[in-house]
Amino acid sequence: MAVRILIKRRFKEKHFKEIVKMIREHRYGAMGQDGYLSSETMWDIKDPYRVVVASTWETLKQWNVWKNSEERVAVNKRINEYLDGETEFEEYQLGMYPH
Repeated sequence: MAVRILIKRRFKEKHFKEIVKMIREHRYGAMGQDGYLSSETMWDIKDPYRVVVASTWETLKQWNVWKNSEERVAVNKRINEYLDGETEFEEYQLGMYPH
């Protein structure tokens, strides 16, 4: 069953161009992975440095392969330099409650 992953971050102010570039790198990297279905980026209207990325994957296992991949970890290290706080991950199964 498909899963939706929410990645929540708040970035330090300024550095907007660098932030957008790194978020795109993450998305482009994910797009080539097995199990990737889609993603969207949402910027908080009241706080433009707070960002939520929602991605959809065929399985949680496929998401975890990408999450722990060398490629993603390398980009994430660069992103961490611009963070104001920790990255939060939330994982949801799509559909009705599993029995």
